[in-house]
Amino acid sequence: MIQKRSLSPNGLLFTSVSAILGSGWMFSAYYTSQLAGPAAIISWILGGILLIIIAFTFAEISAMLPLTGSSVRVPQYTHGTLVAFIFSWFIWLSYTALVPTEVQGVIQYLTLFFPSLALPNTGQLTHQGYITATFLMLIISSINIYSLRWLIRANNALTIMKIILPIILVISIFMIATLHHHPLYPRSDFSPYGFHGIFAAIASGGIIFAFNGFKQACEMAGEAKNPGTALPYAIIGSITLCLTIYLLLQLAFLTSLQPTNISKGWANIQLSHSNSPFTTILLQDHLQGLLPLLYLGAIIGPLAAALMYMASSSRSLYATSANGCLPNFLHSLNHQGNPAKAILVNFCVGMLMFTPLPGWKAMVTFLTSLMAISYVIGPISLLALRYQIPNQSRLLKLPFPRLWSYTAFFLCNCLAYWSGWDIISKLSLAIIAGIIILFGYRTINATARSIPLNSRCALWLWPYFGGLTLISYLGSFGHGINLLPFGWDILTVLLFSLGIMWLAIHLRLAPEETQCYIDELEHHLPKTEQ
Repeated sequence: MIQKRSLSPNGLLFTSVSAILGSGWMFSAYYTSQLAGPAAIISWILGGILLIIIAFTFAEISAMLPLTGSSVRVPQYTHGTLVAFIFSWFIWLSYTALVPTEVQGVIQYLTLFFPSLALPNTGQLTHQGYITATFLMLIISSINIYSLRWLIRANNALTIMKIILPIILVISIFMIATLHHHPLYPRSDFSPYGFHGIFAAIASGGIIFAFNGFKQACEMAGEAKNPGTALPYAIIGSITLCLTIYLLLQLAFLTSLQPTNISKGWANIQLSHSNSPFTTILLQDHLQGLLPLLYLGAIIGPLAAALMYMASSSRSLYATSANGCLPNFLHSLNHQGNPAKAILVNFCVGMLMFTPLPGWKAMVTFLTSLMAISYVIGPISLLALRYQIPNQSRLLKLPFPRLWSYTAFFLCNCLAYWSGWDIISKLSLAIIAGIIILFGYRTINATARSIPLNSRCALWLWPYFGGLTLISYLGSFGHGINLLPFGWDILTVLLFSLGIMWLAIHLRLAPEETQCYIDELEHHLPKTEQ
């Protein structure tokens, strides 16, 4: 699998679509409405546009260097070992946490019929819930170990179903709304919390979580036929298609709300089954007959996404091992060409995440800042590579690379900042844990010690993480102290982004070092399967 290019453009597209249409469609309309009210519609549109701008940076890099686990390996070529490991740590953590998050979403919806699986309101799993989660995680891991080709064939069929099922639900809800002359949303202000709420919904309402699936195409670039055309097609196509579906779901959710649902304000939407928001919507609209269809989608959608995220998390671990930062056994493949040992490690770590992160929303809140931070390596690497290997063939070449990269980097930092101080404050713990693992492995492994850390190229990381943490603390999102009022905080993030981007590009590896990596890489790139 990792040694052949066997994925068609449509297979790559469906890989990303399947990941985007995971458990997000079951919950995000509810949480974005809490944060932004009816203006959640604007949040989805802005979120989609922002992520398309960011995604194009990954598309250029992955088309030029079509590697398995590209978002982990490319930073090694631009800034060396330490930067590559720090970002691979964030990326791996986010991918690994995504799998139990999707499983958690399935179990929460099942509590309507099996209430003993999870506690009400919080969604924390009971003993029966943990057993169910273990069973589902084992199935997901086994399919990934067995065969990517089987997985992709099954995923294509599952993805078609995942597209059709929400559309059927949306059409049915709109028909009821038309018959009963429902307004677009209960009488209230369209944007009760202003732009602050709109931006908060993008970061904390599940929009980043939902659209994160676009990166699946990048992670599997090493297995794609004709990556130069397939990657832009898969990345942009998946975001555009899924944005349309999510907008329809958001409109359907708003249309179905009754005045009693928002009697305590949009921030306190009252649903009879908050663990499964669309269950409440169907019951309110007297569409009980569609519950089997809803639950078919609530099971297929998240589990198919979990299959894709397990594939990507194992490739992230595989790539980190290939960079020399983790033990070699994680870099080994089974007879089917799959990183089976990396998959088993991810299964164990994923199971550990159910206890400290009780419930779907808690998991998504944790994931949000990890995702936003992991995105920044895209624009930084794109611009660095333009300086380091300017003559390298680029199948996709973005115009105005400096403007594009600086803009994308600023947007990444906005997404991280909007996730709030509550989340950003915890990032330091993740950074410390990753550094301990890296230096611990280097202490016991002579081969790892022989790989230079390129510490000078990582000097920009410390003012970056420190500055972002300080701005978040002084800002107004996620219980910051509001010393930087809304508006001025965005300007501060802009100026901060300009400075850090300049520093990161200035501290890139020398062109000859990057060229050595590229020359070695070109001898090992996988061949396209005929």
